[in-house]
Amino acid sequence: MDNKQSLMDKMNRDIAVIFDFNGTCIFDGPLHIKAWRLYVEELTLHKVSDAEASEWIEGKTAKEILEHFLGYELNDNMVFQLSEEKERIYRSMLIREDVQLAPGLEDFLNYLLLARVKRSIATTANLENMNLYFERYNLERWFKWEEVIIGAGNIPLKPHPDLYLAAISKLDMPTDKILVFEDSTVGVKAAAAAGINHIIGITGDSHNRSLMNHPGVMAVVSNFTELSSIEI
Repeated sequence: MDNKQSLMDKMNRDIAVIFDFNGTCIFDGPLHIKAWRLYVEELTLHKVSDAEASEWIEGKTAKEILEHFLGYELNDNMVFQLSEEKERIYRSMLIREDVQLAPGLEDFLNYLLLARVKRSIATTANLENMNLYFERYNLERWFKWEEVIIGAGNIPLKPHPDLYLAAISKLDMPTDKILVFEDSTVGVKAAAAAGINHIIGITGDSHNRSLMNHPGVMAVVSNFTELSSIEI
């Protein structure tokens, strides 16, 4: 990837593409925040204000959110069980609301399919959520389930590199031939820690332009309709 040319021109069989999912392939950040607010209110019988949501839900881990609102420390098993209840609320919302694939993504995936570019997903989404995404968005058009890496079991999550290392292994491509799409700081750090130095930040509904400041990020775009303007 040494010669400057458009990203679309460079898309051919000599690279592989890994996508994060939430915030990258679908812009569902507001739904996660809404689900957390509803669940916290169920747990605490306390109305979560906009200010509290901004300070203690947006950008926080499940453990941080739960411990703040419950007021005591939780072990990993408790965090997992409580988080699963929040995810149940989130899935119900996703089914009811018309959350579409990110603008331009379907065309881009069709392009990769026709060009026979290897592709995968590396996501912290759990098994139930990923099953829903495959069903709702008909993802089997572009991805093989067995090549999708999800945040299940004992695999360390982002910003640890393990999800990306597993995806690279599945794709059987050299690290310097991998192109990653990510929306979060921890995701970008995970990809870079895996040795990937071709990362494109998707700002989506996070509007996180600071992604450009991290090692390995070569461009930041709002969505996939802007890819043709990128030079690599």
